[in-house]
Amino acid sequence: MNFTYKAYRSMISSIKNNGYCFTDYHNIDLYEKAVILRHDVDFSPKKALKIAKIEFAMGVKSTYFVLLSTNFYNISSKEVNDIFGDIVKYGHTIGLHFDEKRYPYDTIEELKEKIYFELDLLSRILNIQIKSVSMHRPSDLILKNELVLSGIENTYSNKYFKDIKYVSDSRMYWRENPFDVVQSNLYKKIQILTHPFWYDSSHLDAKQKLEKFLRDFKEDRIKDIKSNFTYAEEYLKDV
Repeated sequence: MNFTYKAYRSMISSIKNNGYCFTDYHNIDLYEKAVILRHDVDFSPKKALKIAKIEFAMGVKSTYFVLLSTNFYNISSKEVNDIFGDIVKYGHTIGLHFDEKRYPYDTIEELKEKIYFELDLLSRILNIQIKSVSMHRPSDLILKNELVLSGIENTYSNKYFKDIKYVSDSRMYWRENPFDVVQSNLYKKIQILTHPFWYDSSHLDAKQKLEKFLRDFKEDRIKDIKSNFTYAEEYLKDV
């Protein structure tokens, strides 16, 4: 599967055509045959919104996991806050994308305290209840232990990571083709993880996408400076 919006639409159609229902982490037990679409928003909320619009147009709901501790976007800024507000309006669910490397900790209980802190903070910022968490670059501690959180669904719990089929496009690489997994009809429940950052209107390799992201990121920062700095154009003529 390539990383274009056209290919993503085709994947959704294939899931539908093979009799799967689309659900979330709280309702998967209600269906005999179901897919959870999970999106980790590592770099670009704008890309996440594009995927959200595609899904809405196709009658599909999914879950978007948001980072609080990232240098790439600020969930409290009006622009980014509005983007995730729009994603919610399209019927999708928001979860916490938690980076355990952000905090020092010695025990699982200390780690849980940090997760609960960010869950509460994200809930307050977006004014919605956040009830699921996805780990950003999970460590062996997370992958090899069952991290149980009260009232919160953990996407790396055995229920979603081992007991059902799991496929991912991490680092722009599908270890298993999702079309093959879906069309095999070998699995009643599937969790499909994508990273919206990798998808575009045309086919680009990873280097091209990163270069495009850096160009766009620079343009956005220049716009931000101009909107917050009087006479900024005079200083940025050659930038």
